[in-house]
Amino acid sequence: MMYEFRERVRYSEVEENGKMGLLGMVNLLQDCSTFHSHDVGMSIERLKAEKKAWFLSAWDIQLRAFPELYEEILIGTSPHLFRGIFAYRNFWIKNQEEEYLLKADSEWFCVDTEKGRPQKVTEDLVEPFGEPEDVLGLPPLNRKIHFPEEHEEGRKIPVLREYLDTNHHMNNARYIALAEEMLYECTGESALSFSGKEGNDGLPLGIRAEYLKAYTYGDTILSEFAVEKERKTVAFYNQNKELCCHVEIRKIPEM
Repeated sequence: MMYEFRERVRYSEVEENGKMGLLGMVNLLQDCSTFHSHDVGMSIERLKAEKKAWFLSAWDIQLRAFPELYEEILIGTSPHLFRGIFAYRNFWIKNQEEEYLLKADSEWFCVDTEKGRPQKVTEDLVEPFGEPEDVLGLPPLNRKIHFPEEHEEGRKIPVLREYLDTNHHMNNARYIALAEEMLYECTGESALSFSGKEGNDGLPLGIRAEYLKAYTYGDTILSEFAVEKERKTVAFYNQNKELCCHVEIRKIPEM
């Protein structure tokens, strides 16, 4: 089942260039899946009562353009595959002319929160969403991100309370935003630029995130980064040196 909702870009959502940034766009995708689940009767509250939760394990995003202040946009999602413990969802953002600003695939897994371990996706969890529909026809999602052996150390930052979601974990979109900010601070160049200039001249871009271990309040975020000709990669660790997430930003062909 396909699900969509309309939005207008607010002043509180734009960056200094007057456009919504990566954090805002990824938050919209997460909002879309949350609204979809709620509207078919599978809300966060219901799953919590049943001691179940969906956790995101990977993003694969194709970014063509950022929406501007006041612009009306359409955000959509469609579950397209359920397999084992995993579920896969397409996402998209379109402008008023029905042109894609963003396409994405994502991998999620279901957790039995009482037992603290993943569980197989059962019919009662997915039946309310209807038949899976592959709206975008994207290539199979590849969640594994290779981190180069040659890399540099980034800075340390604490996990703040404002980073947390309802699972008491750091919001998934925040990892991507922190990668973008850390690359800028450490290199003096926009994470979205591959020409040595300021701005987002690298578009279209591919953004991937591979989530391995969640941060919680009080954790320390350690980072490493690597910059290649057409690819930038960030690795996030916790204070115990456990790998938490990889984020990759790369140039891709025109969409």
